[in-house]
Amino acid sequence: MSDSPAAPVPSVGASASKLGLVLKVAAFVVVAVSFLYLERVPSGLLWPMRVLFALSVGYLLYRLACWIRRTTINGKTVVFSLILAAMMYGALYLICLVWVKLMSAKDDSLTTVQTTSLTDKSRRGVNAQLSGDSPVIFDAEVGWVHRAGYAWKGHSVSPQGLRGTKVYPETAPDPDRRVLCLGDSFTFGYEETDDQTYPFHGEQLKPGTEWINLGVCGAGLTQALLQYRKNGRTWGGKYVVIGFMTNNNKRTVNCFRPFVSPDDPMTPLTKPYAKFADGKFSIEPNPYQSLDDYKRMLADEAGEIAKLYQLDYFTWSNQRGATNPVVRTVKYLWERREMDRNLDLLLNRPLPESHLKFRPGDDPYGVSLWHPKSPGFQANARVFDLFYEEVEKDVRVPLIVILPSALDVEERAKGKPAKHSALLAHFREKGYRHFDFLDS
Repeated sequence: MSDSPAAPVPSVGASASKLGLVLKVAAFVVVAVSFLYLERVPSGLLWPMRVLFALSVGYLLYRLACWIRRTTINGKTVVFSLILAAMMYGALYLICLVWVKLMSAKDDSLTTVQTTSLTDKSRRGVNAQLSGDSPVIFDAEVGWVHRAGYAWKGHSVSPQGLRGTKVYPETAPDPDRRVLCLGDSFTFGYEETDDQTYPFHGEQLKPGTEWINLGVCGAGLTQALLQYRKNGRTWGGKYVVIGFMTNNNKRTVNCFRPFVSPDDPMTPLTKPYAKFADGKFSIEPNPYQSLDDYKRMLADEAGEIAKLYQLDYFTWSNQRGATNPVVRTVKYLWERREMDRNLDLLLNRPLPESHLKFRPGDDPYGVSLWHPKSPGFQANARVFDLFYEEVEKDVRVPLIVILPSALDVEERAKGKPAKHSALLAHFREKGYRHFDFLDS
């Protein structure tokens, strides 16, 4: 009777190899979770996660050192490694290129910054402006204002150029009961009927008051100030509401609307903009001073856009590294996965400031426009200072109203700090009357 063959006994080396593989996978998982999902970890588990992260990074570095020590380095190995790395980068480049192209249609944060021509919608908007068939009209001082006596899709503009059909006496019967409302499309009430704007509701809530709606669709803070200077002062009134949506920080320093919103057919126009450079603040005039400039743009889109790029802070601050799809993908994921914030949690750093890094000359999503050291932030703050000062000099009462975006509300619901916290701190320091709807 023959003996049956004995089952093979796993060697110590094989067991160690399997254990090493398990440990490497576990370490990668811990690092990935730490960077991608740490904010979702209960606060009581943060310190254990920090310890696990440190151990995982240490173990991975140890394994890398062991691999380098075992590797025989010679000419062929180096050449092969370089070729393999180039092939892997090429594959990654193609994958990121396709991903960026597909995602650009869903998220304009990935839209290629550099362009040499208008989009079809912007081109139609310029032609509508030239033909007089647009809800807004070119204004050399303000950029654009709403066309007086025009109505479209539930929106009415009075013969006086104000939202709605009501006609007001230019001289306020009682200045103490007249409120001037300045701002962008939120103030104007874009995509809402005349009786759904907040100035309209203000009159309903306080009978006998007059709320003058001077809001302009697509306008920024700089334009709101210039709208007040040109068209607001004449209306008298004691109170001035300065409406500011949190996405308007880009508009303040932007000189050509399509750089911010390339597919907005209503306002593909140039405009005055704020500038803070070399420690000096200025409000720069509208680059285009007549409709003939837009005719020139249609004749030479690439040339005119190139000139405007040189002026536009929002755009030239975005140019560095913006065209490489790998870099753009990494930056996009870093921003969207809140990796800055998770890194702060790992290092136990305060959140509000440190996750809003200031990256001068490399700001693909306008985030650093909220950093106090950013020229863009300084420009916004100086426009607020100037606006508030001028209203008070006119013996009127200014009120700054911060209007959050839908994303701001979602982020606050998750417990994240307000991205405009530095601006609110500036208002408190200056003693400005302000109201933030995000805190209401």
